[in-house]
Order: sequence, then C-alpha cells, then structure tokens
Amino acid sequence: MSIRRPVAIALVTVVAATTAAACSSSKSSGSGSSGPKVTLTVAEWTNPGAVDFTKALNAQFEKAHPGVTVNFQNTSTANGAWGQLSTSLLQSKSVDVLAQFAPTQKAFPPSFTNIKPGGPAALIEAGQLVDLKDQPFMKNYDMTAQQAAVGYNGGVYGVMAAEYAGAGAIWYKKDLLAKYNMAVPTTFSEFLADCAQLKAAGKTPIFLAGKVGMQGGIWQGIENQTLMAGKQPTDSVQVSSDRANAFWQGTQNWNAQTYKDIGAKYQQVMQYIEPAASGVDQQTAPGIWAVKTDDYPFLLDGSWDSATILKANPKLNAGLFVLPGTDNAADNRVPVKPDLTWVVPTSAPHKDLAMQWLAMFSDPANYQNWLKATGSMSTEPAVSNTGTSWMDWLNQHTSDSFVQLTTPWIPQGASNDAAGPDYYKLSPIGSDSLDTILNRSASAYTKSIGK
Repeated sequence: MSIRRPVAIALVTVVAATTAAACSSSKSSGSGSSGPKVTLTVAEWTNPGAVDFTKALNAQFEKAHPGVTVNFQNTSTANGAWGQLSTSLLQSKSVDVLAQFAPTQKAFPPSFTNIKPGGPAALIEAGQLVDLKDQPFMKNYDMTAQQAAVGYNGGVYGVMAAEYAGAGAIWYKKDLLAKYNMAVPTTFSEFLADCAQLKAAGKTPIFLAGKVGMQGGIWQGIENQTLMAGKQPTDSVQVSSDRANAFWQGTQNWNAQTYKDIGAKYQQVMQYIEPAASGVDQQTAPGIWAVKTDDYPFLLDGSWDSATILKANPKLNAGLFVLPGTDNAADNRVPVKPDLTWVVPTSAPHKDLAMQWLAMFSDPANYQNWLKATGSMSTEPAVSNTGTSWMDWLNQHTSDSFVQLTTPWIPQGASNDAAGPDYYKLSPIGSDSLDTILNRSASAYTKSIGK
C-alpha cells in the first residue's frame, strides 16, 4: 500500500481510443516576431515550488520564442480536481506538455495476470503518448531510472523530472538533536534509542499526519530496506517483480514471517508518535512541525514538502534522513520514489514546441533551479542539489540509493486490504492487531486473484 499523500492521486479516466498523431507544422515554432500567434498548453498539479518554477520557465520560453504564449494550467490534487483537469485536457486534445505520476513497471503487469493497465500506463499502451527515448534532451537523464519510471516495450514515454525520498523519509531539527548530542542514526536500534531519550526528556519524538496515512512511510521504509538487504541498487525493479510473482503464484503472502517482523518494528516506532496523530492532516502538518522549534524533533514526511516547511519557518535549521530499517547500517539505503513525469500526448497540437519546452526544462542550469524549487533528488547525473543545506545528508547517501519497491499486482476492483496492511486500522492509530491486519490482507489478496 502506498503512502496516502495528497499528491499521489493518479489519473483516473483515460481516453480509450488511440488518437492519431497530430501533424505539427514547422510554422508553429513561433521563431519570428512576424510569425503566427501560437498557444502552447502546459499543465501540472499544484505544488508551490514546482508551480513557481514552471511559471518562470514559461516566461523564459516565451521570451525565446516570440509569438508563443504559454497557457499554464494547474489545480490541486484534492477531491479529484487534478484528475478532472488532466482528463479534460486530454479529451479536448488541447494539451502539449502534461504532468503525470510516473507509472513505474508495476503498472504493466504480465499478460498472464489479465490485469489491464490504468492511468498513464493505459495512455502509453494505447499509443496516446509520444516516445521520447531518442530526443536529444534525454541524454541528460539517467536512462535506467527513466525506463524504470516510464518505460514500455523499449520506449520511454516521458521525462521523469522528480523523484523523492519518500519511504521512511524523516525531517529533523538539527539544533534540537544537537542539544541532546545526537547524530543522525545509522541503525534501527540507534533510532529507537534516540526516540526513547527524547521522550524521557519530555519531547514528543515523531510528528506525522495520521489522518491521511503518512504512518505508512514507517512501514514502507523498513520494508524496502529489509527486502533489499544484500542486493545491488540496480536490483530493485527485479526484487519488486520477483515478489509480485511469488504472491501471484501463492508462494508468499502478507502474513509471511517477513511482514510480521516488519510490522513488529513498525509498532516499536509508532509508540513514539504524536498521540493525536490520527487527527493531523497533511495540509497542515509540515507547517505545524516547522514552527514548533522546541519539540517534535522528527517529522515523517517526504522530501517533496521542502518548500512548505521552509516557507513556514525560513530560519529553521532542518535536515532530512531516511529511517534506518535494519540493524546493519550498510543495508539502510535511500529508497527513491519516481514522481512527476512530463509527457507529450500524441494529440498535442504543437509537438515541436513541446519538445523545445522540454529541452529548455532539461538544460542543466534550469534543471538545477527545478531541484532547488521542488526538493527533488536529481534524475540528471551531472546535476545535484549541492547548494541546498537541508539535503546535506541525502547528497551523501544517493550513490547507493535505489528505486522504491512496488507492491504486488492486484486486479482492478480488489479491496484495499489486498494491496497490503491498512495503516488506518492497525494499532496504535487503529484498534486491530498486527496478526489481524496481516491475515485480513492475505485473505483479501488470495481472493482478489481467484486462488
């Protein structure tokens, strides 16, 4: 089960029929002031840092392309608003560059599962997105990461521009930890010991938005590092695939001992969270945490909320690390979550301009500014976020990071329990025991695949 964060709502409705590629006229480049007036439509969901950057890039693009106006569309992901906007733009065949959540390889189950792709994966399979693999600007990116995020049958159907530390990512107040002579923990036992010491000192160690399931990040962080122990970072896609196959074949399920051990660690960490966490919403959690400098040493939240945190308290001396899920420090690496991906629909009115916009976005100097604005980890090997103080720990630990593991395939319409533990019902947020939760998920998964 994925962390239930507001920016993780996928496109729900897709255009079923394959749309023939629209021919782009060379006259639409807008390269001269006397040329025709052209409108390039770019759309993404609302994220403060990303939106500010995109507006600035659009102004830069218009200046470099006289006669071109960028129509920038954006809306919140709350209440399905983004899904409605992106679907409307696709149906009207009016959008040129569109943000999508990276589908990852999980979105393309093997044919023997009879599971049909949904969301962006359905657009790709239906031939409704342009293959960008051979575009010159793609040379700036790590193609292995791009293929894992948005690859299909040898093509690459987008530019995965953002990836974040999400599974087990923890913000921390450097000054508060320094007050208690604490360094960033490297093992699970060290982290628990730090939490115990902070609690004994009258602090509430961990703040999180339990109302939207952010506690799932604790489970996912421990799970990723446990299942990747002893593996190479490049093995993560295969580890996800092997697990999915094992579940499908019935040789593994959610009530296996591995998940009992992960769940036990999860509950050990959860004893140190804010007691009223179940009522805390993600929209307010980063700001509340940032301004309360004398408490809440840790905030469970992804690196995507950097702009919100620093806006709430610009003077906060913050850092970010990833929960160490095992007692072997070498296994406690950073799982990264592929996120915002720019795609070009085959129905885009101005594909040539869309490619030029993506080339400008991908220019290392511009992409450097994107990283600073969004808190994203870099998907361009030659560019890093070295000038961002809160990323000091991440910058030291990205060389052995790996693509976050995905959960086993489940058919459309399966219950939420089939996808894994329900963190809302699992104690201490909920009232159900670990065994109850795992057995319920195992039963639901088996039922969902008809075995």
